[in-house]
Amino acid sequence: MAISFANRFNADLLDQNYERWRKDPASVDSTWAAFFEGFELGSVQVKNGAAAATQAGAPTAASVDGPLQTRVDGLVYAYRTLGHTIANLDPLARERPQNPLLSLRELGFDEKDLDLTVSSKFLLGGQSMKLREMIASLERIYCGPIGTEFMHIQNPRVRN
Repeated sequence: MAISFANRFNADLLDQNYERWRKDPASVDSTWAAFFEGFELGSVQVKNGAAAATQAGAPTAASVDGPLQTRVDGLVYAYRTLGHTIANLDPLARERPQNPLLSLRELGFDEKDLDLTVSSKFLLGGQSMKLREMIASLERIYCGPIGTEFMHIQNPRVRN
């Protein structure tokens, strides 16, 4: 008999949390919210990429559209879950390890998006900053000389 972590109980829990999240994203744990935002990101058809601009032409957090916000939150979640894989742990290494899952392209961004002003409720209390600053902050937090992997912890109170 094969052991599977996916079972009907898990599917029901997933469905229940998803429905709660669709009605009110704040009604579920932040990790569930990030999961569902990433889930919806995979089904969003983006026509113009992340381009969002004000009348003066400077992108701001206030002009961020839904798909961009979903990608920004997905970026934060990706660094939270995978940042330890590119942590600078080897003092003799010439380069830090790379993970293609943390590339701009894989996360739905281009070089031109790095100057967009964005924010995420999952990072630094929703503080607005340029996307390049957000990535630098995420790299300092999750990819420095000490790599910490904690997203595998199933108890949300312990994980948080």
